[in-house]
Amino acid sequence: MTVKKLCYLVVLTTIIFVQEELLTPIPSVQLTFFLVMIYGATLGIGYGSLIVVTHVLLDNLYMSSFGITTIGPMIIGYEITLLLGYLLRGKNEILNGAINALCAVIYSSLFIPINIFVYDVEPLAYIIADIPFVLVMMTCNMFCALFLYKPIYKLLDNEFNKDKNINQLFERE
Repeated sequence: MTVKKLCYLVVLTTIIFVQEELLTPIPSVQLTFFLVMIYGATLGIGYGSLIVVTHVLLDNLYMSSFGITTIGPMIIGYEITLLLGYLLRGKNEILNGAINALCAVIYSSLFIPINIFVYDVEPLAYIIADIPFVLVMMTCNMFCALFLYKPIYKLLDNEFNKDKNINQLFERE
């Protein structure tokens, strides 16, 4: 891995981490799914996965929630989003918005078994209590993809492919 490639990955990881921490006071509002989808579309699965795993580990260390009960579902949820972003790269923003909203549901549902079996939470009570947060996350994800996907995708895709050297750095594997 070259220094230039490493610097790009560090900057993109920093962006995803900082925005999430800045938006933490607003429950379920963040740009993480949107950014993961964009990174999957522009960087591919390999480099996107490096960013996802690094982000999840840093986020859990910073928030003092480091454990398999949070790390596992987070990585799985974000990797699904990354894969869908890669598969839907360059598609219309309505489809990306719908898929990004669906990713919020998938991500949230990954925590249900853990909360039920590990923490012995009443299943129906947990699901009902989680509905408003999932709806807010879905709405945020959908609007981010609808209004920001095309300009951010073009910006990153142009930046990473503007010359041969940068294009070779982020070859889709």
